[in-house]
Amino acid sequence: LDMTPEMNDLARRNASEANATNVEFLQGDIEVIPLPDASVDVIISNCVINLSTDKPAVFAEMHRVLRNGGRIGISDVVVDNDLDPALIVEQAARIGCIAGALTFDAYQQQLTNAGFTEITLSSTHEFGEGLHSAIIRATKE
Repeated sequence: LDMTPEMNDLARRNASEANATNVEFLQGDIEVIPLPDASVDVIISNCVINLSTDKPAVFAEMHRVLRNGGRIGISDVVVDNDLDPALIVEQAARIGCIAGALTFDAYQQQLTNAGFTEITLSSTHEFGEGLHSAIIRATKE
């Protein structure tokens, strides 16, 4: 799922080169996923949720389209719980995707609010003061 035709075209070319036949590409927004309820086994997201202005909608949509037992695997930007908001603004001027990043606690809470369980957030590396690349996993029971 991507909101731009160009990214879907690139994904189709990459899938073709890899001889991947078990994939489907859709155009749409992550806040309103154009799929029926309980139709997906796994959702993989690479550093785009931080760009959404309506993260609760994103997590609710992920939960809606996942089948029971479905899983999510997210790579995203996450900030320390106690990071000074002024530092986030300062860093955002340097690295645009920081401005919408959730704290570790907020990420956990929003996934819980959407109905996910078995939630883990793991920093893979710190790339600035209190700024992390992280892997987020969760399950729909």
